[in-house]
Amino acid sequence: MVEKSGFIVHNGYNTPFWEARWLFRLVLKEDFPNLFEASCLKGVSVEVMGGWVENKWLWGACGIPESRLHHPLIAAEWGALCKLLEDFGAMGVHKDEVEWECKGFNSFSVASFYEAYACYRTPLGPFGRFFVAKSLVWKAEVPFKIKAFGWRLLANRLPTKDLLVLRGISIPSNNLNCSFSRMVPENRYHSFFACPCVKRIWRDIAFWIGKVGIGEEESLSNFMDWHSFCKSKKVGVKKLDVIWLATTWSIWLSRNGACFRLEDWILDDLVWSIKCLVWRWSFCGEITQANYSYYDFVKKPLRFMS
Repeated sequence: MVEKSGFIVHNGYNTPFWEARWLFRLVLKEDFPNLFEASCLKGVSVEVMGGWVENKWLWGACGIPESRLHHPLIAAEWGALCKLLEDFGAMGVHKDEVEWECKGFNSFSVASFYEAYACYRTPLGPFGRFFVAKSLVWKAEVPFKIKAFGWRLLANRLPTKDLLVLRGISIPSNNLNCSFSRMVPENRYHSFFACPCVKRIWRDIAFWIGKVGIGEEESLSNFMDWHSFCKSKKVGVKKLDVIWLATTWSIWLSRNGACFRLEDWILDDLVWSIKCLVWRWSFCGEITQANYSYYDFVKKPLRFMS
């Protein structure tokens, strides 16, 4: 986000000389570290570094003692900085401005910041694929909280242990591992797709609907793979992602049970609960074939979802 903001200097009163991005988009303390270390004037504004002499703005020595200007490294950086300051031109009389370079926005706002932040954090993959997947999740005929869960999973917004630690929440080091295998630190990639225990679940569900392979070990690619398979089997448009959402939701519930209530999970029970969820959610929205039992459904699920 720092790269998208900066200062437009006029009188120099409100712009930090060393720390702000103002001189040709440079942060001077980073681009001239030896000068910054040698300077006696740190944390001061641009205006402090020079003055008006007979209506002409002149830059000073930026707080660098003359004795240190003879050091080769400092002398080289000083020459480069002087050239930049000369190219910058004269100071003005108006108040400094904050510059915000975010496409579609002329000035800073909370909305513009969130859009820039979301684009930075969201795993887009090939252009627009995340936004396509997100729209598909919201169209699925499942309970609303499941749609919200699916969106959070794709956007990596679920409170997995790695993200909790990133947010400053203290978790004992012996409790950071996956709640299923307990061998690898928990994150979205491992807990939903790469964990050996979870892969067994995906394999059983794939076998149930006649799918070859369980998909890639990345949320977006995995989602699109299962979506494409169900579409090829003529599943109803609003039912295409029900199986994927039921599987990931059941994995998440089992993870929470193991994490917070120390519950054991049994593979066969979890697979049957996923099948039951798919059956229940097949009655959401428009129903084309209402007269079928759970046991009829599990034999040929895709036929009843078409």
